[in-house]
Amino acid sequence: MKNTLSNDSSLVRLCKAHLPPLAADLRAQDKAEMWAAYRLPPQESLALCLQRSALALAFLYQGRVAAAAGVEPASLLGRRGCVWSWTGQRVEKCPKSFWKASLVARDVFKRFYPHLFAACDCRYRQAGRYLRRLGARPTGDVFYLTGKETRFELYRF
Repeated sequence: MKNTLSNDSSLVRLCKAHLPPLAADLRAQDKAEMWAAYRLPPQESLALCLQRSALALAFLYQGRVAAAAGVEPASLLGRRGCVWSWTGQRVEKCPKSFWKASLVARDVFKRFYPHLFAACDCRYRQAGRYLRRLGARPTGDVFYLTGKETRFELYRF
């Protein structure tokens, strides 16, 4: 799959080669949320997300990976999936292209998994706004993943 969004941005299937440059470029908030969720370094966390996903996409800006997103099925034959998204600092150079790519990715994921949900670190307000803008709604359910210091909120699309 290759989806050209503009002259300098596109969506492609995420592969292992995308992981090191994205891990090196991750935004500080993404690193903090990733640590709270997985307790792994960024590149290992990205590899785990890729491994668990039925479908994962990379957002490329000027030929370099700027973000990645995917959907992890809730069950093998189900219609529910957990979406994840990690952003590098490069997305700040192309907010309109990134937003357009986010909408395309959401629609692709919903085609395969009509009942999407996401977990969002309560401290990461920008991520919560991003999810709401994509059409997700917070359920009010708060939970912990790997540690008791970080609360996550459940969002449903």
